[in-house]
Amino acid sequence: MVAGRDPRDEISGGHSSYVVAHALAARRAGFEPHLFCVGATALEEETGFGRFHRVRALARPYRQQLIALHGPLLVHALTRTARSLPPPHLIHGFGVWSWVAVRAAERLSGEGRPAVSVVSSYTTYAAEARSQVAGVGSTYGHATRFVYRARHFTRRLAIIPFERPAYRGARVVLFNYESTRRLIEAAHGSQVRTRRTLYAPCSAFNADLSPGDPPPPGLDRLEPADAPLIAVVSRHQPRKGVDVLLRALALLRGRSVPFRAYLAGDGELLEEHRLLAERLGVSASVLVSGTIPSVAGLLARANVFVLPSRREQSGSLALLEALQAGLPSVASGCDGIPEDVVHGESAWLVPPGDDAALADALEKLLGDVPLRARLGERARETFRRRFSAEAFAADLGSVYDEALAAAAAGR
Repeated sequence: MVAGRDPRDEISGGHSSYVVAHALAARRAGFEPHLFCVGATALEEETGFGRFHRVRALARPYRQQLIALHGPLLVHALTRTARSLPPPHLIHGFGVWSWVAVRAAERLSGEGRPAVSVVSSYTTYAAEARSQVAGVGSTYGHATRFVYRARHFTRRLAIIPFERPAYRGARVVLFNYESTRRLIEAAHGSQVRTRRTLYAPCSAFNADLSPGDPPPPGLDRLEPADAPLIAVVSRHQPRKGVDVLLRALALLRGRSVPFRAYLAGDGELLEEHRLLAERLGVSASVLVSGTIPSVAGLLARANVFVLPSRREQSGSLALLEALQAGLPSVASGCDGIPEDVVHGESAWLVPPGDDAALADALEKLLGDVPLRARLGERARETFRRRFSAEAFAADLGSVYDEALAAAAAGR
């Protein structure tokens, strides 16, 4: 498996959680994953989700925009390790780092060692970048808007030339949402071989989220102390709509609706969102915390979960964890979210980017305890039916078996 950045260095990252979940599923399916990544130092060690092979990076950052620099290092490390293991080899890449998987499989096959590459995709770079630029809107200053537009331009030049040959060269590109398949086809053409697979978050491989986890820091400072608690777990990026949520909470305050809100997660706009909460006059009831030690501890104490995203491209790991915790959720009905939950049954969906609609939905749930209980019960049922670790592992294992059989047969 080609992770890119070391998943253990990215505590709140969706990409890292996605990779680790696949490693856990592979182990449950009877495989022994080897994960390849870059970091500050070289390292090889066993972990609970596979054997890590970390290559010393030549420069920061360790993210996708430097794939031209770090990709060849990973190809070399991966092929060197594969030569010491019996073929056939299955190499699973994630996102743009799949270029490494495709190149390594080609190199091994050229040496007479049967190998096949598989890609997992939850978005395309073009779609991700467009959503970030569009999400900046008029909420943020000219400097922030310029930074995101400039970053989109430079990263497009650095990333897309690696993403396209990866998706077109892999034996199959795996996706979990129809919304993602459409993005893949729009960016790389209908000739890309795709297959829909099941998925589950890392939390599915553990026991149900428990109230025994410690409360998040600062929760006791929120006022009023007896008001229902709104939980948000999100990166502070333009497409995530944290600013939309803050404006919705200001509307609730203006209507004298009691609430507390805890916003967990890091990101480049963290400080801007803290300042926005102050300007909107909701700081006494809203904590924009940054990364916290235990998301489970927050979800176990919350009354409502909110996903305010403008775009997701696929689904949301945070929403799945809220479903697992049995939390009633208000979520933006964008991209893959309606593929996971049904409005009025397992969640309450609102139009993305609409702070008034979000405020109305929150007011309804905060004031209707039986509705919250019904949504929470259906949420937990949805998670157990759709996102079990066993089903995910079985499905991924069948993909691996088919790909390895084809590689062994020279197809």
